[in-house]
Amino acid sequence: MTSEISAVISQMTSWDTREIEDSFLSSCVFYLEAEKGDPAILSELVTTVEDTWFLEPHKRAIFYVIKKISLSSKSSSFVVPGSISVMAQKMLSSMGYVRECEFVEDVARSPSMFFDIDLLGSVIPLWRIKLARNKLRQNTERILDCLNQEPDQKVLEEELPSLIECQQDIWDGAASAVKRDDEWNSSIDEVLSPLPEDISVSTGIRVLDEAIQGGIAKRNSPFSSRLIIVAARPSMGKSAFAVCLASQLASSHGDIAFFSLEMSKRQVQYRAISCYDYLSLKQQGRLVDPIRSNNLRNRSYTVSQRERLESIKGSPLVKRFHVFDSNEAINGITAKVKLLAKTRPNLCAVFIDYLQLIEGCSGDANNTEASNIGNVTRALKKLATATGIDIFLLSQVNRGVENRSDKMPNMSDLRASGRIEEDADIVMFMLRPYYYDQEKDPHELAVSVAKNRHGVCGTLACSIDLQSSVIFDRQTL
Repeated sequence: MTSEISAVISQMTSWDTREIEDSFLSSCVFYLEAEKGDPAILSELVTTVEDTWFLEPHKRAIFYVIKKISLSSKSSSFVVPGSISVMAQKMLSSMGYVRECEFVEDVARSPSMFFDIDLLGSVIPLWRIKLARNKLRQNTERILDCLNQEPDQKVLEEELPSLIECQQDIWDGAASAVKRDDEWNSSIDEVLSPLPEDISVSTGIRVLDEAIQGGIAKRNSPFSSRLIIVAARPSMGKSAFAVCLASQLASSHGDIAFFSLEMSKRQVQYRAISCYDYLSLKQQGRLVDPIRSNNLRNRSYTVSQRERLESIKGSPLVKRFHVFDSNEAINGITAKVKLLAKTRPNLCAVFIDYLQLIEGCSGDANNTEASNIGNVTRALKKLATATGIDIFLLSQVNRGVENRSDKMPNMSDLRASGRIEEDADIVMFMLRPYYYDQEKDPHELAVSVAKNRHGVCGTLACSIDLQSSVIFDRQTL
């Protein structure tokens, strides 16, 4: 930061932006009417500033004229078709702001604290921060209004988290403007350095890890922020797949959010308990008498099973596996994930079961089903990017696959396939051959990676145990 800018900042003892507004406008007027300088410099400057930064109509009118002249200049010098003040006054009069016309000349000719157009551009970050402060204050007042209301579930779960998130977004938007980081050099330095060993977390399925860059990407790693679609016909094991991966992550790495729009919270927890017990026994090398789904349904346990169930109470699974089972719209899901991302630094993945059950995905009077689904997938991709977290989105496929000899779905079997394919980083399809042919191995599971933005595609040979919601490499079951 130059000494001139430091001197300017040291003199600014209030959050008021009017001094900056006046100086910016008078400097631009002088720069234009003197018809000197490079038009490109001012053009770049005015595109950085927004008309909403000016708090009064007469200042917005002056800025509008300045911007129109600077952006229309194609030669090496400016062409100013008359007095900028007069043009701004005519504009105000036509809009009914007659009284404000008398203030135009005072602003256009006011003394400027900036004597160089480049110096003027350097103070814009400070301007942004001052404006952000005003927005933060207004948003804080809305937060206080929520806190002063009677206790209400919608306020606590949706409105308040959204306002808290907005508070952070306002500051992030202002702070990003003052960062002096050369992103290109930073990216080059990053790829020159060795790839961190712990950049991802294993799914427990070796062939899947190899296909998706080592497993679930650690938060904000180079491979994170992916939208991963897992699609299949009913009864193919989509939910078991999601529960298995979520249980692995919760027990060995960090927090996960599981949105179940089909099963109740209890049903998801029962599946996770079976999976956790199976994986724990397998890790200990004594896979004997695992707790199965039928044990939980019938409440029939051996002494050993009951002891293990008691021990799960204080396990990482219980502390990190967060289940939400309300059927809600994408805005509610987004708000919950963003709040979790801020309050749980170790949140590492989100699972949603499943796409077509998200409120608003079906066709309605205003939009088609394809349009609504596209809006949801686009919102989820933005959410993954904003939080730096991988999101697994389960999806149904069309019935047309039932009429083919090859039952493995493909892209065209997805509802709103074009929009889903566009937003997804990875698209995987699942098939249990036993479902269609009882002579096949009941544990066989084929996972087809049909799209992989950062890796290879192909079919993975896996095994599935539906009674324990566990998935393994084909040879390790």
